[in-house]
Amino acid sequence: MSSPAVRVRDLKVAYPLAERHVLNGVSFEVGRGELALVLGPTGSGKTTLLLTLAGVIPSLIPARVEGLVEVAGRYPTEEGLASLAGTVGIVFQDPESQYIMPTVLEEVYFPGENLAFPRDEVARRAVNALELVGLSGYRDHRVETLSTGLKQRLAIASVLALDPEVLLLDEPTAHIDMRSAREIYELLSVLKRSGKTVIVVEHRVELAEDIADKVIHIRGDGSCEVYPSLRDLVEKVGAKSLAAEGVWLPPEYAPAAQCREARGGWSKTAGNPARTPLVEARDLSVRFGGNNVLSGVNLEVGRGELVVVLGPNGSGKTTLLKVLAGVLRRYSGYVSIAGGPPHPSKVAFVAQVPELQFTERTVEEELASVLQSQGYKKGQALQRARELLRARGLGGLSGRVVYELSQGEKRLVSFLEMELLERSVYLLDEPTFGLDMK
Repeated sequence: MSSPAVRVRDLKVAYPLAERHVLNGVSFEVGRGELALVLGPTGSGKTTLLLTLAGVIPSLIPARVEGLVEVAGRYPTEEGLASLAGTVGIVFQDPESQYIMPTVLEEVYFPGENLAFPRDEVARRAVNALELVGLSGYRDHRVETLSTGLKQRLAIASVLALDPEVLLLDEPTAHIDMRSAREIYELLSVLKRSGKTVIVVEHRVELAEDIADKVIHIRGDGSCEVYPSLRDLVEKVGAKSLAAEGVWLPPEYAPAAQCREARGGWSKTAGNPARTPLVEARDLSVRFGGNNVLSGVNLEVGRGELVVVLGPNGSGKTTLLKVLAGVLRRYSGYVSIAGGPPHPSKVAFVAQVPELQFTERTVEEELASVLQSQGYKKGQALQRARELLRARGLGGLSGRVVYELSQGEKRLVSFLEMELLERSVYLLDEPTFGLDMK
């Protein structure tokens, strides 16, 4: 019997100054050509697991690591990320953190060129990778003009260009519409059949259910259990228990857990809509690199209203929010926020990538900086920040370094910042990305 592609024994990981292990006694094996689905609540250590398997921890992100980690016959916690190129490929939660070249084709060329592959081999791999992820038509586009969903596809293509034996993906469909998400899993199915070993963290578990060979359930305390299928996990643990810890389940598995008794019937918002819209756009258009991103958008939003913006990848949803937030000023048309031009001081804006808005080192310092901007003295601001974190059940994050948090934890911190700003307009770009159901 051949040895497994991935073997983990009694893995424990703790970040500096952390009160507990993020991963605590994790053990599992994944065979060659298998796909393993990793799920669990926000902050349970799913991302930490992938970073450890890739050698990012502890070589680039300091942490105490105990136990055995073996990937394709290599030992990532001892060898580090750089030595594993071509053996292990990882696609991070945040595609913005993975690209460095100006155009799509150059970005996919870069990994092979960096490892001194022959030029014709680099070109062949790049073209194949772009075709696999559906980006052949974007090869000459500038990366900065792509939507976050398209950037996620590009990140996958860049990893595939190195043809790794083991592919690690951290919520690869988080920024992708459902049609594109299904296409990504069709791709993963093809890669699996070709002999690739795939480990994927995913909240849209219904996408991975049919092709997953096993399910690794990481609990809130950092321990884990391995099941042969999602159905087996639900039968053993129970739908209500999984829903209570925030695991997203397809409706057919948890109808009782997802139904609640209706109380009070229908309700209406009090009062009449404001005569003057709080947010207004007329004939709003935005162009990047000669391409129309938004074209003739008209919008009115009154005080107290909630508006959901929908559309496929690349349709301009994020661009619209950036214009309204006052951070993107290259547009034509009329835009008004609270009776005047857009400006960051008028809104609370939570971007798709929370860390792009962080300015301080730790969580409590990040929240305190918002309070200091409102007139609090430093000591008072830190105390208020700690109280807020405890009140929201996030006291354990207080002294953590913001850039070492999971994507879901970063998102929660960005929500707290938004709450502290007390603005009349709140703009949220994919607010549930990285979060569990709870």
